[in-house]
Order: sequence, then structure tokens, then C-alpha cells
Amino acid sequence: MVSAMLLCDLVQGRESPYGEVFSPSRSILHPQLAANGMEAVVNLLTPASRRCPHMGCALKWNAQEHTWDCPCHGSRFTEDGQLLDNPAAGDLNFGAKE
Repeated sequence: MVSAMLLCDLVQGRESPYGEVFSPSRSILHPQLAANGMEAVVNLLTPASRRCPHMGCALKWNAQEHTWDCPCHGSRFTEDGQLLDNPAAGDLNFGAKE
């Protein structure tokens, strides 16, 4: 749909409000993207016994919520490992937190 709107504006010589967002020469290299990528790599390489079954990131204990949280993609698990939030598709294989 956006393509059609962009082409329509281009043919009619009008400036499109979507032109900059969908420009083929746009750059996706932003500081936040680099920071997010670095954090994901660190979480994948962190030695930890608790790992998310979705993609293997190191889980972090959330003391306020009493949950195990995956910083990579947002999966959350109860204290005893039951899945609360996706994208993980199953429970963890451990008992209560250490």
C-alpha cells in the first residue's frame, strides 16, 4: 500500500510524507541499534546456568516481579520456570531460584 502511495506521489510530482522513511538510501545505522546489538551479544556470551529456551540468552532474575526475564527477546518465566510471556514456547527445566 505504501509503495502505491509513494509511486502515486512520485508520478504526480508531490512530496510524500513516507519518502524519507522508505527511501532506499536511508541508513539504519543508529547509536541505539548498535547498543541493542552489543547487549544481545553480551547476553548470549554471558556464562549462566539459566538460559532462555527461545534462543539461549542468559536469563536475569527480576527481584521486583519475582520472575526470570530474557533481556534478548522479552520472554518471562515464573520463579519455578513456568512460561509467562513469549516468544519462548515452553517452560524452563529447573526448580526454584537459587
